[in-house]
Parts: sequence; structure tokens; C-alpha cells
Amino acid sequence: MTRPGPVIQIIGGLAAVLAIAGCNGQVIRLGGSADSGAPCAHAQVPANEVLWIGDSWQLVPSGGEAHTDVRNLARAAGAIGPNDDYTIAATAAAPMIPPATGGGPTPVPTQYTLQEATATKVKVLIMDGGTWDTITNGTATATIDGVASTFTQLLSTVATDGTVTAVIYFLVPELSNVPGVATLHPLLQQACTKSTVPCYFIDLQPIWSGHSDYSTATAPPVPTSAGATAMADAIWATMQTYCVAQ
Repeated sequence: MTRPGPVIQIIGGLAAVLAIAGCNGQVIRLGGSADSGAPCAHAQVPANEVLWIGDSWQLVPSGGEAHTDVRNLARAAGAIGPNDDYTIAATAAAPMIPPATGGGPTPVPTQYTLQEATATKVKVLIMDGGTWDTITNGTATATIDGVASTFTQLLSTVATDGTVTAVIYFLVPELSNVPGVATLHPLLQQACTKSTVPCYFIDLQPIWSGHSDYSTATAPPVPTSAGATAMADAIWATMQTYCVAQ
């Protein structure tokens, strides 16, 4: 589908994206290091070392359109090979907090540890997570704090493992039937800011503003094709701006 106009995304307090529309309507992002302004070196991270983890927002529509959109942009930019693909381990309705009794969808942190235990180590994490906990268990303090502490622990584990060079976390927007987003926002952003591994926090709220077409009317809502495209543009802009997996 034709991509929307340029997205200006605020990440960690920095306005960081320069974009122009190509002749075919596709957004072409002109990225480089946010510190130096220099172009990013390409093909520095093998595609299969970029791991997507999280919940249903990673997987719908069409089996994960945000993932495939970013992959296609990376292929077009020469960041990965024309037939290369990222690793995706996200699980529908996955919680951030591992359940005490086990079972159910693979929790978000476990998705990472399972991949990190293989011969193909993780260099970049692209992830969401936490709102399926509030959808399932409500917004009691124990749930909110549990999500935040589990995310913080995951970032600590990632730092200890020592292979990941960047984490991109996106928080779903405040939508009906997705409780607790506003409460989670400052806690998860703070955890990302304090991470010893560079962590880039993407808030989808401003991107979703005025776009009821970006998510379904189901309970709970998930991205539409237009929403997945908007997510992909925000993720790819972050990757180019900070030279992540370029």
C-alpha cells in the first residue's frame, strides 16, 4: 500500500526524522547518526540477528505487516540482503510478566532468552509488550509495577548477555479496551532511558492521533494495514536515525 506522508517521531525527547516522498509515494527516509549526522554504514548486522519479540501487535495484520514493511525498507536501503529476513519470535496475546503457573503464550522476555540460547545471538531487539498483562489482569498496581519491573529486568539481562547493541521498544496507543497505557508510559520510558544498552522508546500515541483507521474496532484492538504501515515507518525512522541494524 502507499505509505502515508512523513512521520515526525519524538524518541527520548529528540525530534529525529528527515523524510521525503519518493515519486511512487513511498516514504524515503534520509537517515544517519543522530550524534554525527554521518550516513549509516550498511550491512553491519545480519538480518537473522535482528529479533522481533512481543505480542499480537507484532503479528497482525497479514502475519506481521509492520515486520515485513521494515524488512522491505531495509532490503531497499541495502541494510540487509534482497532475500534476507529478520527473526520474529512474537506470540499472540503474550504477557510481559511470566505466569507463575507456566503455560499459555510464550512471555515476551522468554522469547528473547530462547533465541539468545541458540547459536544465532541477538544483536538488535525490536519489541513491544505489557498491555496484554493489563488487558488480562487489569490495572492494579501489582500488574503495572510487575510489567515495569519485568521490562527493567529484561534490559538488565540483555546487558549482561552482552550481544545486543540496541533495543527499540514501541508502546501501543491509548485505545478503548487497552487499559493502563498512560500509567505504563512513564515507567517503561524511564526503564528504556536508564538502560545501559541503548534503548529507543517509540510512543505510538501521537502517530495514532486522528487515525481511527489505524486499529480495529475489536476488543482488544490490533493494528490495521494502515496502522502497521505507520508503525513500520516509525520503527524504520528510528533505525535509520540511530544507525540501528543498518
